[in-house]
Amino acid sequence: MQRSIEHVPLRAGAHPTRDDGVCAMEMVAWLAGEAHTDEPGCACPVLGALVRASNDAMTDAQRDRFLRPLVPILVGTRATAAVERARGMLVVDCVARVLLPMRLRRERRGDEAELLARLPALRTADDARAALRLAQAYACHQRAALWVLQRAGEGVPAARFVAAAAQLARQQGDSAAWSAVVALVERMVAVTPASIAAADAAVVDATTAAD
Repeated sequence: MQRSIEHVPLRAGAHPTRDDGVCAMEMVAWLAGEAHTDEPGCACPVLGALVRASNDAMTDAQRDRFLRPLVPILVGTRATAAVERARGMLVVDCVARVLLPMRLRRERRGDEAELLARLPALRTADDARAALRLAQAYACHQRAALWVLQRAGEGVPAARFVAAAAQLARQQGDSAAWSAVVALVERMVAVTPASIAAADAAVVDATTAAD
């Protein structure tokens, strides 16, 4: 199946049938053997939301370069609510510490960019709220980034806000931003119930050792 679709172009938007075209997530459904849809049951809804938005924000050439290689690894990514939350926080972290600093550097505001880039990794709603306060002070005009941080700080489900990260990447307007999104998607895919359990165990071990 993968060989049969490798030359099918990725198009913007959703499509009534495969004959009308496919976006990246519709290609995931095709590769997984599912009925035509841009919300395949096999895929994580947080990843799906980010990839759909990225698909529509890219040019045809960008979709082929950046999204097509991701399609196979998105199959089978649906997991637990805990995994979805962790994947969502990776998006929040990327927005605050990677994409927003990229935008500020483009505006020749390197000092402000470094303040955000040097934040500790964002893992919780409290972290998102702290980053939001900093972003409001130094990047109040970057509404997409502020919106992501605000929604994450409010505890909104990640699938409802991660799409805004694609807006920030599109505003950046270069391949570096989309490369960062690709790296983000790959990190998100790597989050699994087992990886979360291992991270939790490491925290417990560190706490026990400190006691």
